[in-house]
Amino acid sequence: MDEDAEQNSDSAYFTTNDQNGSWDTTGAAVITLTGDGASISGNGAYVYDGNVVIAEAGRYVFSGNLEDGSIIVDTHDSSKVWILLDGVEINCSDDACIQVDQADKVFLTLAEGSQNVLTSGSVYSDTALSDGTDGAIFAHDDLTINGGGSLTVTAQYSHGISANDDLVITGGTITISAVDDAIHVNDSIRIKDAAIAATAGDDGLLTTNEVENGYLYIESGTLDITASGDGIHTTGDITVAGGETNISAGDDGIHSDASVYVQSGTILISDCYEGIEALIIDVSGGDVSINCEDDGFNANGGSGDMFGGGGQMGGGRNDGTSGHGGMQGSGTDDGMTGERPTPPDMGEEGMTGERPTPPGMGEEGTTGERPTPPDMGEEGMSGGMPAGQETETASGSGQSSADTEDVETYISISGGNIRIVNEIGQDADGLDSNGDIKISGGTIYISLLGTGSNCAVDYASESGGVAEITGGTIIACGASSMAEGFDSTSTQASILYNTSTVAEAGTTLTVTDADGSVLLSWEVPCSFSSALISCPEMKVGGKYTVSAGGTSEEITLEDVSTTYCDSQGGMHGGDMGQGGMHGGNMRPDGQR
Repeated sequence: MDEDAEQNSDSAYFTTNDQNGSWDTTGAAVITLTGDGASISGNGAYVYDGNVVIAEAGRYVFSGNLEDGSIIVDTHDSSKVWILLDGVEINCSDDACIQVDQADKVFLTLAEGSQNVLTSGSVYSDTALSDGTDGAIFAHDDLTINGGGSLTVTAQYSHGISANDDLVITGGTITISAVDDAIHVNDSIRIKDAAIAATAGDDGLLTTNEVENGYLYIESGTLDITASGDGIHTTGDITVAGGETNISAGDDGIHSDASVYVQSGTILISDCYEGIEALIIDVSGGDVSINCEDDGFNANGGSGDMFGGGGQMGGGRNDGTSGHGGMQGSGTDDGMTGERPTPPDMGEEGMTGERPTPPGMGEEGTTGERPTPPDMGEEGMSGGMPAGQETETASGSGQSSADTEDVETYISISGGNIRIVNEIGQDADGLDSNGDIKISGGTIYISLLGTGSNCAVDYASESGGVAEITGGTIIACGASSMAEGFDSTSTQASILYNTSTVAEAGTTLTVTDADGSVLLSWEVPCSFSSALISCPEMKVGGKYTVSAGGTSEEITLEDVSTTYCDSQGGMHGGDMGQGGMHGGNMRPDGQR
């Protein structure tokens, strides 16, 4: 079967045609835009009412300027259309500059070295609105953008690029500015080898399909997002398999109603409310850096009431308002829950590709094993997106605990480098899971203020959740009042180090062994009164010196999870069980 056909059920992310940005233009119709119309050499297209209408499958080359009109694709629903933009400027005051009314799939190619500019007006016509058109580029069907040129999209009405089915971007330098979402797609967004810069009045990238779980897959390229809402928001999985992603967001940096998988690449979230929020957060590689106002990682299945609401399912701010956070998506001034209406004319096809199974879950949570990434072939990834959504209910409408009590939720870190810094929060968490936290590899640095109820590692110890470490390196600093350590089921030793005074920002925390060798050292960006420390070199029975500024303490690891508390000049060592130590004012006899 044709790999580009909508009914094709294979699971390739990118087809051969998706990745071919230099297709043969021999025999293509050549169309020169002339301000108020166009001259056409070849078959398959005509000019009507200032617009260029493509009526047949085939290849079309465009250049020139269209002062107030559109390129409209209106072909048979089995037709494929290739459009080469070779230096065009299109303005349309009341509709999309490029609109796909009907086709099987459209390939929009940016000619090598060309500059192409699309600008839509601020008010769309009744005809456009009745058709559901809501982007400067709008497609009812599958759309691919590729090539080696540039494309600048300015959307003064709603979204920049909007598609009711799948959007694939495999090349080009694309700059998008939109009053609403920069990229707004129903079924899936798939990115490879493109340079995308998106500025959005709401979300940067958004998928909306709640039936087939609209997903995002990033394989390579660069993605720079500045958004007033979420940087990225999907109803389905997000997989980052490579590339460089930079986000500055007014709400969540990356938000999935299902799962976020980071396998490789670089993610920098320089500004956000919460960093990465999903039911499942699974990091097996890559570099992730987050500067946030609330939680760094938030795995938020379960009831918001059970786990305190703010920053969890309820999405409350530290100041008691509900402007950001939680599974409700972008907060709104009018108090709306953030539910997103289903875009018009979604079609019935959806994504039919299979999706690989997420990490195996045992009785105590994840096994720590990562699924093998889909094989890379000549036509891209041969595997599909992670699945397992049967028990993962999107929580955009704020379900009751009965609706969410069976939702699987956890944080799993098996590789990569993670850095989370929160310089202002007073009730924030570094790693926050309403289920388990499993760490089997990677390097993790977390810094939250040492005051308030900031908790570097927070999990559902109240309801049987566990935080286990079996490998990797972590220094997680925050406040001692709600500090939690690793569970006794861990196989790698750790120290939960709590002090009576707050160490100043910039204090260097160092761990040395009995021979004086430095095992860990970090100049902690924020103040702290608690530090959760672990690395593979630490062993039960060993003696280690923890130094923070001018203070230094020798600690013997009596158990796999050892807690040191300096609240009254004494020391309390040993396994604290699930949750470690809840409170920085525990006396040496174990009482608060």
